[in-house]
Amino acid sequence: MKGYAKILKVNSKYHSHTQSLSDQIIIGNTFARCSVCPSDFSIANRGKDDVSTHVKGKQHKERACASLSSQSVRSFFTPQASSSVVNAEALLVTFAVEHNLAFKASDHAFKLFRNMLPDSGIAKQFACGRTKTAAIITEALAPHFSRPTLENLDKNGLFSIMMDESNDKTDKSCIILIRIFVFDVGDIRTKFLDMPIVNISTAVNLFNALKLSFNKKGLNFDNCVAFKSDTTNVMKGARSGVQKLIRNECPHLYDVGCICHLADLTVKAGMESLPVDIDQLFVDVFYFFFYSSKRKQQFADHWCSLFSSEPTTILKDCTTRWLSLLCCVGSFIIQFDGLKSYFLPCDEAETVKVKKIIDTLHNPLTRPILQFLSYILPSMDRFNRVFQKSKENTTCQLYHEMGRLVRLYASNLLKTDVIKAAENNLSTLNLAKRSIGG
Repeated sequence: MKGYAKILKVNSKYHSHTQSLSDQIIIGNTFARCSVCPSDFSIANRGKDDVSTHVKGKQHKERACASLSSQSVRSFFTPQASSSVVNAEALLVTFAVEHNLAFKASDHAFKLFRNMLPDSGIAKQFACGRTKTAAIITEALAPHFSRPTLENLDKNGLFSIMMDESNDKTDKSCIILIRIFVFDVGDIRTKFLDMPIVNISTAVNLFNALKLSFNKKGLNFDNCVAFKSDTTNVMKGARSGVQKLIRNECPHLYDVGCICHLADLTVKAGMESLPVDIDQLFVDVFYFFFYSSKRKQQFADHWCSLFSSEPTTILKDCTTRWLSLLCCVGSFIIQFDGLKSYFLPCDEAETVKVKKIIDTLHNPLTRPILQFLSYILPSMDRFNRVFQKSKENTTCQLYHEMGRLVRLYASNLLKTDVIKAAENNLSTLNLAKRSIGG
């Protein structure tokens, strides 16, 4: 390139007089440049013949053959996908997140789209496997959806947090949600903040994970006004729980607890005082049939011989589903006569558990207790449903709903004038024996 650079300096008209003799040779006034070799050569003596001589030369032919067999640098770079393809990939990834689909499904999905839509240009360019899916979620969608949350925090500053730890057997996640006022809609909304891994779920570790999430998002404990979680000791411990550690950072913290969890604990405490363990009966009967297709068929045949209809599914109360107990009670009452006649007393019971099932089913108090629960549980079930609404702020309903529940239960036990006397302050209800109705 030295000779070529010298010509550029000497002959200032080189560029203005250039013309393309071929795709390989650029002609100047006295010099030409070959883009294949690459080299500069003089055309001052014979002009066009000098170009022909160079093209027919051995060195030029060898380099021309080499250039045909080598790949262009451009071939190593994938052309940028169109906006339509990007939108299609983003929609598929969002669908996978919304429906909790495995990332491996993406490896099959884009190949399926190409076979389903062979005429589609978008489907031909669509390439979104599990690796790209994970990258889109963590690097594109997560920042996109978390940005409005942080923007609303900048406007207001105040927020409350909710925490809960998973009971997974592998890595245990701790989900952190944040409650903020969204100015665009003029209402309070719950937003996802972070989900760190905390395998050793001590109060200190959970608090440190929360603190780290706050630092990543640029949040300050001084702006945290309330904390909500389940009622376990690790969360609610008065001396060393997570709420105590947060309160050390912001003494003004308001801890409301989980209303639904507290209501469920109230029901469980009441059931423990009953003379028959109904909850354990549900569990024992459920697992008696659960692992045996033979027993299921025998019970179905027995049921059909009694009622000429198919039996309903036997349910078990789920401890993590606070609204499941009422469903179990209702189902068990329907099946009670069939189960009682199926589990007949015998001298030699199969196992201790079967003997326990037989004794409980034939206990004269079991049916009345089930009927009592079917009467008393719907009120608590309704109370729980009010505060499990996902798209409505129900905090303002707490006082009214608790008052309604207390009055309803009190009306079954106390005299009417006693309830009216405490109308303005239900905590003053007189629970003495003389206040109980006849």
